[in-house]
Amino acid sequence: MTSVVLVHGTGVREDGYTALFDRVSGHLSKLNRDLTLVRCFWGEEHGARLNRDGSSLPARPDKADARAPAPLTEDMRLASWALLDADPFAELYLLAEEDERRVEKYVPLEETPAEELCPRLQDLANHPTVVDTAAAHGLLIREMVDAAHEVSDILATTLRETTSPLSTVRQVAARAVVAAALASADQRWDAAGASVDGSAVDALLEVVLSALGEPGAALGIVSDVTRPVWLPLWRSAEWTASWRVRRRRSDLSRQAAPPIGDILRYQARGEGLRRHISEVLRAASPPVVVLAHSLGGVACVDLLATEDHRKLVKALVTVGSQAPFLYELDALSSLSFGDALPSFFPERWINVYDPRDPLAYVGAGVFGANRVTDVPFNTRRPLLRAHSAYWDHAPFYKWLDKEIFDVARD
Repeated sequence: MTSVVLVHGTGVREDGYTALFDRVSGHLSKLNRDLTLVRCFWGEEHGARLNRDGSSLPARPDKADARAPAPLTEDMRLASWALLDADPFAELYLLAEEDERRVEKYVPLEETPAEELCPRLQDLANHPTVVDTAAAHGLLIREMVDAAHEVSDILATTLRETTSPLSTVRQVAARAVVAAALASADQRWDAAGASVDGSAVDALLEVVLSALGEPGAALGIVSDVTRPVWLPLWRSAEWTASWRVRRRRSDLSRQAAPPIGDILRYQARGEGLRRHISEVLRAASPPVVVLAHSLGGVACVDLLATEDHRKLVKALVTVGSQAPFLYELDALSSLSFGDALPSFFPERWINVYDPRDPLAYVGAGVFGANRVTDVPFNTRRPLLRAHSAYWDHAPFYKWLDKEIFDVARD
């Protein structure tokens, strides 16, 4: 009989582990193997929690300083900028889609928005206020100019015959220029991103709008002018999420504390979790296959790289784990980067990952293909959903049956 020790990942408490255990047990029972699934639940004793009921969290907006911006107005604007952070030209292309949905035919204008704005965009570098404001906030004028040229090209092609009001096109164009310039600055600042706050964005928008001929900008009217007046983004899930985060930060932080806190707690004080796994392994009947998810996989790699369990453990299967990533960062507890896995580490280590899982990493490139085998699975789930979808993925269990249990039994 083979013992399969199930080590969970972050953010799992008693009820969640029981549900996971039952799910995995149900799948394993279909394999017609002589297997015993062994519990290795560590979330209650070694998981993180807010020990003073969230006393470190800021107050809710309705209890905060009255000088804080009104959440509805501010979150509406931030939601639109979240879209522009993803794609600086998104609003321009959405404006073009609005044109296609309009039923009225295009009526030639004496001067189209593109004809009005393109020359102004091409001339942006000749506005001293634009040059000075960009420099004051750490942007290069070349970044502003390149962004303006890209916006001009989109106006001259995609929006050449737009029926949107000139003021709307002007506002959207100005936002695109600033967003694209910030994206270029982000590349210069590398992973940290450009150090620009909301007031700086307002200042940049004001001078660009003024350069594009917006009357309100000359009067310092920025927040109202640059509101996404045509795009129903204020009703979007992005805006709703932003507003809810502000209103429910304490509740959300309590929910986030287990998964995020488990990682931080393990990095600071992981010996208790490793000791718990070691005790479970020693109590299991050999041969043992360790099936470890996420942070559980990290802890198992650390344990098996520091303690000799080779008489018990015949195979290690890490699922959606960060051990390779931490090793490459030189942040793995058990090994400094460049140190080889010890000779007593399990000979058979399989690292399972879904390319869509943002928390899953591959190990052969850092530990060596002779020490770990990376096996991809397509769970057909997006992003973080993919991180837990392995446990319901039938091909995963079929592979496990074929590749692991025969080896473990031998």
